[in-house]
Amino acid sequence: MRRTLPILAALALAGLLCLGAKPLHPYRTSDDITDVLAQSAHTGDCDQCHTMHGKEGVVYGHALLGPDENTLCDRCHDSPWAGGSYAGTTPYMGSAHSAGSGTIWPGPNPPPRTETGAAGKCLNCHDPHGWADATGLVPMLAIGREEKLCLTCHDGAPAATNIGADLAKPFRHPVSTYSGRHKGPLESAPSDFAATPQDNRHAECVDCHNPHVGTADQPGPPPPPELSRSLLGVSRLRVQNGGAGSTPIFTFLPGSDTLSVPRAEYQVCFKCHSTWTTQPTGQTDLARELNPANASYHPVEAAGRDATILPDAFASGWSASSLTACGDCHGSDFAGFPRGPHGSSYRYILNAPYEASSQSHVMASNEICFTCHSYDVYGNPGSQEAVRANSRFNMPGTVKGHAEHVGEKNVPCYACHVTHGAAFQPHLMITGRMPGLTVYTETPTGGTCQSTCHAQQSYSINYGR
Repeated sequence: MRRTLPILAALALAGLLCLGAKPLHPYRTSDDITDVLAQSAHTGDCDQCHTMHGKEGVVYGHALLGPDENTLCDRCHDSPWAGGSYAGTTPYMGSAHSAGSGTIWPGPNPPPRTETGAAGKCLNCHDPHGWADATGLVPMLAIGREEKLCLTCHDGAPAATNIGADLAKPFRHPVSTYSGRHKGPLESAPSDFAATPQDNRHAECVDCHNPHVGTADQPGPPPPPELSRSLLGVSRLRVQNGGAGSTPIFTFLPGSDTLSVPRAEYQVCFKCHSTWTTQPTGQTDLARELNPANASYHPVEAAGRDATILPDAFASGWSASSLTACGDCHGSDFAGFPRGPHGSSYRYILNAPYEASSQSHVMASNEICFTCHSYDVYGNPGSQEAVRANSRFNMPGTVKGHAEHVGEKNVPCYACHVTHGAAFQPHLMITGRMPGLTVYTETPTGGTCQSTCHAQQSYSINYGR
């Protein structure tokens, strides 16, 4: 009997008695722990974490096998990609949430962590015994479900980023629209992201961010096509392009593949925005439109074809050899907000205004096109002739070309140009819009065009293609 009592006491201390015992984890106040453990990811024996007798004469709180810190978790979670989500030996050591990062759960439910050394603990996001909300047990032993876990911090406090504000804007990724569709790190099939018939379309935070691997870019995002560190550790699609207008061959790369190059932002976007999966009706297949074999395309996967365009045709920081990333156009419309297409006040989650209409309207100098293409060259008929001449279509002394169309006749870029790529037309030209071009042909020294606004006309360019 003398030996039995200490054993029973140790078991009670560990919260492991099956007869109605409650866990001693400070954030759980209800539910029998045996019921929770039966549903949680920790399905092994209690003695994987707890001991009845102490270890080598050392007694840790809650009868743990070691200190109540991340090293205890590391006893099992020591594989570089155990379960598809752990950092291990990646090119970039240390995630934004790792020990020493200052990350700490702010509460209120469960309450904030206050113990010494709380910052950066796994326990800021996970409960080893499982955590239940009104819907049931939260997957992955997390203490919040899906975006609720992330936005507890990423709403402006304690994290400096206020992603929640962007996700509340009129145009946004549907992070809060659906629940329970994300299947975890094992998502790897097109059907996991399909709009129909599986109805698995979703965009949770962890589709683009791995909280165990991702970290901040220092000092800023790397030049395209290199993947931002904040996106490192999530699955993506490598493309093998064919001829113009063709659908590429897709290869799924799991999040554990942090080495295959290119590591590009567009590869993450293609999981939903390409025909690798089943897209919603009317949504553009961006993998086809951005194919570098096309006659023209925005330089996302490769530098553009128009290599001889004059440098001053571009806005500051851009040139004919520049590559661009999806996030250069799609993202928050608030200056200083985190990069990424979380949400915007502008349609298509654009970070600047743009009206996708060919109807006559005034284009302002702050519209999205003029982020890269000089407004004074393409949209301002009052600018100096030498400035306008950086567009081949602005013939000095005779034709204002682009600047006349946009700035005087109020013909928007959309009337003649597509956005992402044109399989068989140069310069992102498009015919068939109303109003817009009906016929367009090009020659080495100029070309002809016919539109709903005028009969066929010929033009000459002011410098070579």
